[in-house]
Amino acid sequence: MSFDLERIRAEFPILKREVNGHPLAYLDSAASAQRPLAVINAESHFYQHGYAAVHRGIHSLSAQATTDMENVRAQAARFLNAADTEEIIFVKGTTEGINLVANSWGGSQLQPGDNIIITEMEHHANIVPWQMVAARTNAEIRVIPLNDRGELALEQLDSLIDARTRLLAVTHVSNVLGTVNPVKEIVARAKAAGIVTLIDGAQAVMHHPVDVQDIDCDFYVFSGHKIYGPTGIGVLYARKALQEIMPPWEGGGSMIGEVMLPTGTTWNSAPWRFEAGTPNTGGIIGLGAALAWISELGLEAIHARETTLMRYALDKLASVPDLTIYGPENRSGVIAFNLGKHHAFDVGSFLDQYGIAIRTGHHCAMPLMRHFAVPAMCRASFALYNSEEEADRLAAGLTRIHRLLGA
Repeated sequence: MSFDLERIRAEFPILKREVNGHPLAYLDSAASAQRPLAVINAESHFYQHGYAAVHRGIHSLSAQATTDMENVRAQAARFLNAADTEEIIFVKGTTEGINLVANSWGGSQLQPGDNIIITEMEHHANIVPWQMVAARTNAEIRVIPLNDRGELALEQLDSLIDARTRLLAVTHVSNVLGTVNPVKEIVARAKAAGIVTLIDGAQAVMHHPVDVQDIDCDFYVFSGHKIYGPTGIGVLYARKALQEIMPPWEGGGSMIGEVMLPTGTTWNSAPWRFEAGTPNTGGIIGLGAALAWISELGLEAIHARETTLMRYALDKLASVPDLTIYGPENRSGVIAFNLGKHHAFDVGSFLDQYGIAIRTGHHCAMPLMRHFAVPAMCRASFALYNSEEEADRLAAGLTRIHRLLGA
């Protein structure tokens, strides 16, 4: 499918609004992408014409809602090329998915003296759950460091692995630097040592195709709101063989087989035993619409378009005086930077006055900030609806701020 930017932008109503008297340039999609009409309308239609509680309902609305929900499960399996539809677990988002694995798999499998390997570039959601379960099980956290290019020092991986290494968790794409990690190579090295692997795909799935069978990972997780879908819904891919040894994490409705008193309750089969309570059915319907919309455009076409736009933006930013850009030359989705010695918050506030929305702060990646010896960074993130003109505005805005505030 050809990439018609104007047609795509027309599908996002919010892009027509003004902020502080300027057309909105939304460069914060890595935090949360905007939703196209296809997603907005799908959720609205469900709530207007099809809403009902799913599971066990004998009336038509409930049965149809359950079928629609399970169809999205199958759709997500195809999107990730999972081997089995039942390897897809619906979660609130990436954070809950990682916590589910840490508490269910980690809580049942880790022993004192075991170790977990993570990396210095992880989002807090792929750090803190492992620290919490390690504290409970007396396991150890080991860290793959960053090099000065903003890439993982993978030459150190072999020295971190030993006979007690149980899991390796790594981001597919850094949410700060845009570094695309060689996850297939990392997984192969871990698998050779018998290590379970989890990939945080929150910043990857919207930019290029993901094939979990090709990567050969055990867990892969992403959030709907990063891929033009609703908030409050996400997907955890979990290899079926591992699901079978994982106990439930949350208890309640839907995840049970039979409830007995005072004890003796049994669990539902996977993946449903990991989906306690009433699901976010509207969010699931919206996620399905987002996956369909993305698939129709084609992730290969999206990747090609975004690669061209990223190269253009980096070339434009190279002309901004006193600008430090962090991360490797080849990156996906995001550009992290600081302007002279000015605090990121001040730079972001100025840009907002020009109608340019970026993210500032530590980006839930404090260890990475410490690596670069800065308290915060500015981050401009680009999505399929962004334009070269918006990259021009970003560069012009930063140049103006430099002139106003001085070096």
